[in-house]
Amino acid sequence: MVKTNFDARKSIFVERLIEEGAQGRVDFDIYDFLVAFNKSLSDYYTTSSCSGRIALAKTPRLSYTKSSGLFKFIVKWHRPVTYNEVLNVLSNAGDGDVWLLVRAPIMHFVARNMDGALTILRIAREAGFKHSGIYSITHDGVVVEVQGEDRFEVPIMINGELIVSLDGLRKLVDVANETLIFGKFRLAHLIRLIEVRLMGKDWLGEMPRIYFQESYREFSVDKVNAGDYIE
Repeated sequence: MVKTNFDARKSIFVERLIEEGAQGRVDFDIYDFLVAFNKSLSDYYTTSSCSGRIALAKTPRLSYTKSSGLFKFIVKWHRPVTYNEVLNVLSNAGDGDVWLLVRAPIMHFVARNMDGALTILRIAREAGFKHSGIYSITHDGVVVEVQGEDRFEVPIMINGELIVSLDGLRKLVDVANETLIFGKFRLAHLIRLIEVRLMGKDWLGEMPRIYFQESYREFSVDKVNAGDYIE
């Protein structure tokens, strides 16, 4: 069998996925799915993907890019956070403007051909990822960007001073956690659909609607460092 550019690039990305997974650089809640997806489907592979995150970033405006030197992540969490975690980071943030951000799940699938790309796109939109689309088309494959809508961004420090009350900050952390959780539930539904439609797994039934009806309140953990990193 002749190895195509698609196959060669897939080998590179799968090898990178395994290496980064061993280093703890792949989101823990999607790693097993990414490995299974890439190993079981010859006409697809994945590139950069994120299961959603909460972050604190220092920047005057969100439109600034990291390359400009005017945007810098202080900390990122790929899980819900506690009020005290956020407060502890802010107490050492120094001068400048700090934003509390929630970024929705984002996944990049590369299909061997357009038919495969459209299949992924239809599944993504069925799962509620309405802003997904064809990202690029080359001789090496068709890239589909699956982008969630569950995001949140609000300034909480201006010129080094907190601009919300401590009670207000607690409420903002609750909203950030809820937003992150809703995005992850949506991602879980997407993964379930892909596993059934493309990977031959059994259907386990509809996702319980109660997930989308009850409010989420502050998350608590004994150890808060697992999976976190600071740039």
